[in-house]
Amino acid sequence: MAEFKLKRLKGPLLTLRPENSWESRAVFNPGVILEGEKVHMLYRAVEGDNYSTIGYAKLDLNGQIIERRNQPVIVREFDIEKRGCEDPRVVQFNNMNYIFYTGFDAENIPESKNTRVMLAQTRDFLHFEKLGMVGLNHQDKDAMIFPERINNKIAYLHRIIPHIQLALLDDFEQLLNPDDAYWKNHLDRLNDHTVLFTEYKWEVNKIGAGPPPLHTEAGWLLIYHGVDQQKVYRAGAALLDEKNPYKVIARLPYPILEPETDYEKFGDVNMVVFPEGMVCVGNEILIFYGAADKVIGWAAGNLNRLIDELWRHKVK
Repeated sequence: MAEFKLKRLKGPLLTLRPENSWESRAVFNPGVILEGEKVHMLYRAVEGDNYSTIGYAKLDLNGQIIERRNQPVIVREFDIEKRGCEDPRVVQFNNMNYIFYTGFDAENIPESKNTRVMLAQTRDFLHFEKLGMVGLNHQDKDAMIFPERINNKIAYLHRIIPHIQLALLDDFEQLLNPDDAYWKNHLDRLNDHTVLFTEYKWEVNKIGAGPPPLHTEAGWLLIYHGVDQQKVYRAGAALLDEKNPYKVIARLPYPILEPETDYEKFGDVNMVVFPEGMVCVGNEILIFYGAADKVIGWAAGNLNRLIDELWRHKVK
């Protein structure tokens, strides 16, 4: 059987707008939510010497832009955000849209540090409220929650290099007002809280969660990114147990999307596909991703076909 690969749709889907200074250098790494037949998209917008804010666009399922705002919806405010509000993931949870993004203060520019996980919320994509830093006060990113409780717990994915970790929380209070003892124990036993370890050559350098996990009959579908020793970014897929997301039940040994087109190979950071948004329409998944840290692409795949392929690669 042939390997599963996502099929690119028309691309790039969204590009920079030079007339708007805040998104005049690049737009990429989008988080999305499906509402009816419309896609709400929040994306990282870059100006000047890599200063980021978060913009908004609304699209139909054919990729046509219905609305695109002329001003960012999330801007730099806190000290940790003084260089950027980056890489939003959007999760619909209990009738609220939560936006997990990365705050970056540029204290260590060569290594893209110092970063923290930040949280905002919106009900209508018109009014946005920042809730501040969440989770660990530690170098961290690629974070989000699962879209529903698991065993009455809030499941929080994040990434402390090089692996993907999971924390199970009683409520949002543990995110918004971190318990030092809880998170110290989490850090001290980080391997015990790791869901995915780097495993294959194409992801040997580091991995990180992509879009929020999708609940399927087979389990939780996790699309993630992997980086090799040449710093090429690709997208992979794994299946987590429905009741115990610490348990990986299947994982593809190969990427489902990798840089192939010019807009994925050449940009502000070459050779990058970085999935951050996913919607499911019928039996099709649509993946929205950053390409070469410059533009936004999208690709599609048959969900049943992907699950079948994952079953061929069960974790023993």
